[in-house]
Amino acid sequence: MDQTVQLLQDVVRNARTGQDAVEQLMTKAQDRPMRDELIREKEAYAMTCREGERALLAAGGKAEPVKAMTKAGMWIGLEAETLADRTDAHIAEMVIQGATMGIIEMTKALNSYEGADTSARDIARSFVDRQNDVIVRQKAFLKN
Repeated sequence: MDQTVQLLQDVVRNARTGQDAVEQLMTKAQDRPMRDELIREKEAYAMTCREGERALLAAGGKAEPVKAMTKAGMWIGLEAETLADRTDAHIAEMVIQGATMGIIEMTKALNSYEGADTSARDIARSFVDRQNDVIVRQKAFLKN
């Protein structure tokens, strides 16, 4: 399979996963500033997803859905993690961990698919930059 298509599929999959997680966490957030931040993040994931899907179509590929078992596992994990602690600090910690995982996955993909075209690599790099921005903004919610 074409490296450009593979890289873009990774971008879309990671953006969809992030969007799903943020949507679930939005129902747990208790304070307005955290909900507002999660809304901003959801919109950024949606934008990345649309951008990746358009580029993927142009490259002759198609987006693959997030596997049901992956979604179910994430849902169960987030439900369990927020059962006893729904504080902004705990939600921020979870978002930071998720964004870090996204950065790791996209960095691996960028390193694996060095033959992908420049525009696909730019989309993947932008995703990494957005994930770094998420981490910076979420740090403001971390408290003991």
